[in-house]
Amino acid sequence: MWLMARKTSIAVLLSVALGVLACGCQGGESLPAADVPAAEDGPITVTDLANRTVVVPEQIDRVVAIGSGALRLVVYAGGADRVVGIEEFETRPPVARPYTLANPELLELPIIGTGGPDSAPDAERLLAAAPDVIFVNQIADAEGADELQSKTGIPVVVVSYGSLGTLDEPFFVSMALVGEVLGTGDRAGEVISYVRGTLEDLARRTADVPDAEKASAYVGGLGFKGARGLESTQPKYLPFAAIGAANAAASVEQSSAVMIDREQIVAWDPDHIFLDLGSLSLVRDDAAVDHAFYQGLGAVSGGRVHAQLPFNNYSTNVEIALADAYFAGTVLFPEHFADIDPVAKADEIAAALVGGPVYDRLAGIYGHGFGTVDLLGGE
Repeated sequence: MWLMARKTSIAVLLSVALGVLACGCQGGESLPAADVPAAEDGPITVTDLANRTVVVPEQIDRVVAIGSGALRLVVYAGGADRVVGIEEFETRPPVARPYTLANPELLELPIIGTGGPDSAPDAERLLAAAPDVIFVNQIADAEGADELQSKTGIPVVVVSYGSLGTLDEPFFVSMALVGEVLGTGDRAGEVISYVRGTLEDLARRTADVPDAEKASAYVGGLGFKGARGLESTQPKYLPFAAIGAANAAASVEQSSAVMIDREQIVAWDPDHIFLDLGSLSLVRDDAAVDHAFYQGLGAVSGGRVHAQLPFNNYSTNVEIALADAYFAGTVLFPEHFADIDPVAKADEIAAALVGGPVYDRLAGIYGHGFGTVDLLGGE
């Protein structure tokens, strides 16, 4: 169990943390910021997502965040103006993460380490940045976090998104934790409520649609450590799960990305195919070589291939995942999403989470936005 605690009433604090965990991603009430006890003078004690007890200063003015998605959580929680350094990985082109697109000043900050998959924290650079706290995700377990804290003498707080490519309870607990540490509990509570409310809206729209009436859908080209072909998919693809779509790959017993045999895709012959734009050029090149395979897929020959913005980019970009879900809804359940303009909705969600619209810039980076893709003609 994860919980957050100050050096105030333990009973009250436990009830707050348990209230967070009682809320499911698809429903329930979010953690009200007003329920977080006011801080007393002096250090604050929290328990992070590696189940470590960490003492942090009451006033946090300087922050760094390392590991996939840690900086995103700080931005969501309203702490962008306190960040004093970023990982080099964040600056590599194409810069396509909404939290830096909407806050470009972050990209001008000093480099505090390499970042990216399989990287190790740079204690010397972290010390030079002199943060009051270090948030870390993925690259540090409890032992690693303790080691980094020992080397730097700076409090290290571990956060998490849960499983790759998902929007699970650890995200919500981490948001509340970051808000608690930064003293931005009101803002963190707003994000938690907004995301939960959006998931509830997505689920509600299709809750009464019988499975037999749902068009089948397949998502391909999902990248992990680089672009992948049409065979790369996810049985529990977040945008499909959020709207109750009939994922053609749902029977595959794996939650993360998986490579599917081409023969299986042909056998499924999904009504609609969605493509991750990060892999579009790779899939198009493949279609030019193996034209017959693609021609044999009904969704391809029938003009039912649709572009999705990549959301799994240094962990889950929540605003993009939610926008992708709304776009998929307009395709698969047009009557139930008739009031939705996917582009306007994408910008609304980004403004709520990162502070400004980013859709046009993302579409420019990938050379395509929401819409159909012609794999046979190359248009």
